Amino acid sequence: MATDLEVKQSPESSTVFEFESGDTSISLTFLTSTKGRMEFAVEIDEKPQGKVNVLSQHSIARLAKSAGIVDSKDFTDDFLQAGTILRDGKYTPAPMKDKIQVETETFEGEESTYGSIDENTISDFLGERHLLDKVNSILHESRETPFVGDDANLMLTFLVFLSCKTDNPLNLEMIGQSASGKTYMTLTARNGFPKSMIMVLAGASKEALKYDYDEIDEEGNFIVNVDGRCIVVLEKDESYAFIKKMKPIMSGDDDELVWKTPIKNELSGEIETKDFIIRGRPSFITLTTRNPSEAEQITRQLIMTPDTTVEKVDNVVKNALMQKARPEKFTIHPDLKLLQASMLGLTQYKVRNIFAPLMADFFPARNAQHQRDIGKVLSIIDAVTLLHQNQRPVQKTSDGQEFLLSSIEDNVIGLLLCDLVLRASLSGVPDGTWTIFQQMNAMQEARRSLTEDNILQWLSIHAFSTTKNALKEKHLPTLEDAGLVEVGRRGGGRGGGRKTYKIVKAKAGLMDDYALAPLFVEAARNKLPEIITEYDDILQQAVKAKILHPIKGSDKDNLKSIGCTKQQSAIWRSLFLPAYLRPQGKNTLIDEVIGDSKHKKNLFSGSAWFSGENIATDKLSKRREVIENIQTSSKEIAPEDDELWEAMLNAQIDDMEDED
Repeated sequence: MATDLEVKQSPESSTVFEFESGDTSISLTFLTSTKGRMEFAVEIDEKPQGKVNVLSQHSIARLAKSAGIVDSKDFTDDFLQAGTILRDGKYTPAPMKDKIQVETETFEGEESTYGSIDENTISDFLGERHLLDKVNSILHESRETPFVGDDANLMLTFLVFLSCKTDNPLNLEMIGQSASGKTYMTLTARNGFPKSMIMVLAGASKEALKYDYDEIDEEGNFIVNVDGRCIVVLEKDESYAFIKKMKPIMSGDDDELVWKTPIKNELSGEIETKDFIIRGRPSFITLTTRNPSEAEQITRQLIMTPDTTVEKVDNVVKNALMQKARPEKFTIHPDLKLLQASMLGLTQYKVRNIFAPLMADFFPARNAQHQRDIGKVLSIIDAVTLLHQNQRPVQKTSDGQEFLLSSIEDNVIGLLLCDLVLRASLSGVPDGTWTIFQQMNAMQEARRSLTEDNILQWLSIHAFSTTKNALKEKHLPTLEDAGLVEVGRRGGGRGGGRKTYKIVKAKAGLMDDYALAPLFVEAARNKLPEIITEYDDILQQAVKAKILHPIKGSDKDNLKSIGCTKQQSAIWRSLFLPAYLRPQGKNTLIDEVIGDSKHKKNLFSGSAWFSGENIATDKLSKRREVIENIQTSSKEIAPEDDELWEAMLNAQIDDMEDED
């Protein structure tokens, strides 16, 4: 009897097993099992031979006789050993098909505007100078009814999906009332990715994910690989137990969850304990109608609310009506499959960002939550870098490690997108509530009293309609909790005065007036020579990008101004020169993100981080100086006199704004 007999599970079927006895090939197809019996249909050298109980010597001997086996003793011994292996579950599992490889093959040869999809067309696509705009255009036309507006939030959602291929995947909470478009936007961003990268769950029970396993290890444990994937939960409120179970992975505290579960062995009928292991770090997107209430949850996730402006709703309605009348006008973008194939083919790099330390001078660092906020910012920048990996240098270290290098512009674009949602992350205020706060600011400037009725009326004219109950129970309490508004007059009682609110300027300032992107640009302008000197060793080890864009306009002079030589040009142009933020970059996605900011002209100059005035930095310094002076002069004020301290601070800030 062979001591090293191997029984292999067939790759074609999980109930078919194969082994060899001498020169004889045996195939077994599982039929039934009871205590002491395991019956299989048998094929010997591809000829059917009936059925056999693999645990019975008598049944096997009868099979050997009917099949005309000459050396029946060795055959019987081998067969009994095979039966024992099957009973104990120690057979060799069939190799799981590589989902990525299988899906890659489905894209090959498909047509696109770049030609048939292959490595060359994927490289051409990822080398697009305005790649973000190309992706944005494809996503908007990835459905029969085009996606309308909200470009910045759509792109940010896309980058959250993509962050699953970075070292620090992002988590996003999409908050919005029913029919606000949160599901539509999430699934539109999802369309840019292949199926193997995305797991969309309408809802999930506490342990649902463990049974969707990808492979079985040598010990028979079931492995779910979530690394490089994004998990979307469309109904978070109905899947709270699942979200809670995933918290260690969502936080990055662990990259493996283990369940020990009793399961029935289908062959032997016996109960066995197996490990179900969820391995890796995915990105998460959850959708809900409720504002986050747990501080722990807020620190883990970016918070976003879809745009629900009157203009967007009007365009959505018009498109729906036109699609009904002229469906032939709306077609799926011809490069959608190319986008999906490109995302599948992106290399999962570690990203090195030598410009990240520039944020130390201005990034908020007032409480523990900001420790996670900076991680979110860096992850968005990593995702932008990863998307442009064919246009970025790769550092190859002496010990064989490789790092994709972020450019200055990757940082600026990431921060521009962060400026849209970071206010929510820092304050716990979702975008819908933040929009109301902005409108309340406009009301105060127009000298309109901030009563509930006035706010509702103003919103219906200038932004969107909401109910009085939602305003009282949801939006205003959220703004009060964040310290952005406070009650100015309680109202009620005799005389019938109405409850009014007022804006707390001192706490709103850093989130509203001083966006992160302009501060970063000015920091880069002031410290570029220091960065180049500090990280010269990394620049020396960098290998030029696969795609190099030609130098235009003032590019040559800008590179010379920071000491770039001809030998360094191939590396430095990919890290220091802008592709989007140029005078020709108007009417693009980034142009829309910046909006009518006072910093717009400088940002699109093509030389923003090479020359210019430090407007944002100077104003931030003034505000910090005011706050420090007030804190110093208020030492004699009793701690309980918060209103007096706040009044002094607001008065000083008003004076500063009047000077401007």
